[in-house]
Amino acid sequence: MHTILLTRIFQTSSDELQRFNLVQSHLGDFSSGITLWYHPLTTTDDGDVLSLLCSVKVDALKYFQIENTTASHIQTLLCHLDKLLSYGGFTLADMTVSRVDYCYNCRIEDEKVRQTLFDALQKCPTKAIYTVRGVNYATSIYSRSKSKVVNVYDKTAEREAKYRSTGSRMALPQSYEQDIVRMELQVKTEHLKYMARRGFARTVTNWINVGTEARYLEKLYGMFPKGDFFTLEQAESLIVSSKYSKTIKNNLIKFIRIIAKSNMDVAKTKLSYNTYRRYLNLLGDLGINPITIPDDCGLQYIKSPFTFPSPTASAIPSAST
Repeated sequence: MHTILLTRIFQTSSDELQRFNLVQSHLGDFSSGITLWYHPLTTTDDGDVLSLLCSVKVDALKYFQIENTTASHIQTLLCHLDKLLSYGGFTLADMTVSRVDYCYNCRIEDEKVRQTLFDALQKCPTKAIYTVRGVNYATSIYSRSKSKVVNVYDKTAEREAKYRSTGSRMALPQSYEQDIVRMELQVKTEHLKYMARRGFARTVTNWINVGTEARYLEKLYGMFPKGDFFTLEQAESLIVSSKYSKTIKNNLIKFIRIIAKSNMDVAKTKLSYNTYRRYLNLLGDLGINPITIPDDCGLQYIKSPFTFPSPTASAIPSAST
């Protein structure tokens, strides 16, 4: 889990501004990674503010200085947030979840491997999991809608680009960010409201836990297929040596050759939806990604970073999505 945004609307005529100021005054008692600010919501014709939106933003990775959060980290973070809010007489139950960025980070130390991976990922679908990818970036895959954002990127490259543009050494990657490929699904207010209308309230209990995070990270497989990345020659060899029928083997080889020559969008146009999904599942069962890496890239194999931890079933909320 990466970013958490909690909000609360209150009237300026109440004592909540004073109480949130008390909360803000205690931010220094906690690790860096928590910020609090106000935004006016409604005003009179004369410009007097009638209501405010208080936002509490948490960077969980920065707070713990770690690559990935665990259930233990999240539990600790929520205890700390509850303690912080208590200085103003609030609890986490008083706050509304307005954004949460679920993510998983994978360290790939070899820059060539990271770049080859992102070159390969350019062949992923441009429309998937209700998002659309626009501009292609060399070290990231960015796809968005009004309610969600998918962002898979080279954290080191992102940080170094910020350093070049700002000149500030503060922009350089921290130790826990170095050589990281970040796979992130940002859940925005529109989606949270949609889920609330379906009975899954915007509470911390519902949204800030490893179970809900796991369910949403699983959705990334709709854009990034399962399986490791092989050269075309290796992938074909693995398919041939599988226990599938000769017909299935030939069809899978034709499928990955289309993607190697073009991309997944083109391959999808040549098959029915069910056949397309079936081929992806068959390849996934073999541990083969349908996207191959060039034979001349100097690499024989890239382990997929899209392998997410699975929490126990009891941790997963029962509300449907």
